[in-house]
Amino acid sequence: MSGTANTNKITRLAPMVGMAIIAVSFVLVNASWIARYRLNQAVDIDEAGYFSIALYDYHAWMSGGLRGWLNEVLLPTIQAPVTTATASILFIIFGPQLSVGFLVPVLFGGASVIVTYFLARRIAGDWFALLASLIVAASPIIVDYSRTFNFAMAATFFTTAALMCLLYSDRLRSTPWAILLGLCVGMMALSRTVTISFYPAIALAVLWCVFTRRDAIAKALANTLLAGVVALITAASWLFFSWRPVLDYLLQYGYGDKATSYGPAGLWQSAYATIQLFIYYTQLTDTLLIIFGIASLLIYVLIFSLKNGIILTLNRVTASLVSPVLIFSTFSIFALMSSSNKGTGFSAPLFPALAIIALYGFRLLLSTEPLRFIGAAAIAVACLVSVHPLFSMEPPYYENSRTTLPLIGTIPAFSSRAPIHWYSLESELGNPDIPTAISTDDSHQWFQLSTELYALAHDRNPPDSVVKMGFRTYLLNGNTISLANAMSSPVRLPVDGSPPFPGTISDYEAWLQSSPSCLLLSADGTIGDIRPAVDFEALETAAKNLGFSVIESVRTPNGRTVKLWSRNSCELGKTV
Repeated sequence: MSGTANTNKITRLAPMVGMAIIAVSFVLVNASWIARYRLNQAVDIDEAGYFSIALYDYHAWMSGGLRGWLNEVLLPTIQAPVTTATASILFIIFGPQLSVGFLVPVLFGGASVIVTYFLARRIAGDWFALLASLIVAASPIIVDYSRTFNFAMAATFFTTAALMCLLYSDRLRSTPWAILLGLCVGMMALSRTVTISFYPAIALAVLWCVFTRRDAIAKALANTLLAGVVALITAASWLFFSWRPVLDYLLQYGYGDKATSYGPAGLWQSAYATIQLFIYYTQLTDTLLIIFGIASLLIYVLIFSLKNGIILTLNRVTASLVSPVLIFSTFSIFALMSSSNKGTGFSAPLFPALAIIALYGFRLLLSTEPLRFIGAAAIAVACLVSVHPLFSMEPPYYENSRTTLPLIGTIPAFSSRAPIHWYSLESELGNPDIPTAISTDDSHQWFQLSTELYALAHDRNPPDSVVKMGFRTYLLNGNTISLANAMSSPVRLPVDGSPPFPGTISDYEAWLQSSPSCLLLSADGTIGDIRPAVDFEALETAAKNLGFSVIESVRTPNGRTVKLWSRNSCELGKTV
């Protein structure tokens, strides 16, 4: 009897142990990859900005303790604070090294694997959950954004955790789980502002859970209200201070005229671009998994309805725990489609839910245990094949093959490259024949060039004057100069890295005079610039018209000349 009990205990624990091994392996493999291919190398424009915020949070702690740190973290900004604040805490403990900051998305990625397991377990049991956690851990979109210092993995964790809490809340009949749901929903906004657009979707999923069960509806509504209050308080802990810039950002860059600088105009074009980008980053294996898995779910529902009728089918759908996950995913995708701004990794938080839905579709269609076992084994092997190129940028792992899908176009089939490599190639800074797009030496030079330009500007910029950054590449921009500043000094050098792009001479004159400024950085040509690019000739004409002249120049690794301009009417310590 005891032998049977021990066997049953091992059987129950085995999937969870497997999940723990997967999650730990995920963290170790990605941390090792970052150590080899990201440290002391160039960072992209977003990473530089986020690292700068984290370092200034750290400096605030060092100079002002907890109060100083809180004041810095809660400064009005459009950037959600979770990732940068977490990085600053690690800086306080381990020292202000970028290597430490890179661990934050890796850890959130590992945590996303764990909550995926518990979300999937609630739907279809332990072994189903183990396979779901493997799919997420091996997914290129999750791996790539775990290797990038941005907000995608924090948003993925809290979004998946919110769905997990929703399912464990017993359709909002459990008060403790409702409170945790509200906490996670509030943290979604603090992890990345784009997740605010998911709020209508999570609300629909919550209402579905409340009203698709007939008993204790009053209690469910009370718990829904409680969850909403908790979510509001949690989100307000930051949005109370930053609601205005966040609202302006969402209205201008999410749905306003500036959104089209980051994606196509028009509803159908925007919807197509959302799907195309998601497929681009999930690569071939996960794309096929999701397409065929969701198709399997639809086929099963159709067959079931033909055999059993619409009423029984609706009852089955109503009772299914996958339904609120499907509702949330569908309407969140619609939210992303509604904006022209496609951002970086906006769709990553939806991947665990979509993977679970697809896997559940296979499970329903493969109705016998032997078929399910064969299907699970095939999916596991496909995941291992998919993740193989992500272990290293060197043979025998490195691969960069492409394929063409109907209606979608050319996408990576299997690729070892991370987002920074794609950005470098997209902006003509990289060489497609080099696995990392840019050689180690060139990448280091880009990193050091920001330090050099910061030193030149710092030594010449009068107090209360803003340095105008008149161009932006992925690897050299106002954010990278601010990062060089934050790495060497707690005192900010004010940098305005948002010139009109493109603009006229009068536009650039207005920009140069929009704040007290004595220094301008410009670069000849546009090779390597983020599109749309600054019209450097119009900018330089505007600078001359306002009395600026070139006082220093340096060369970039790709051969452009960066010019440091000073306004002739400025003197050290004075601005005009």
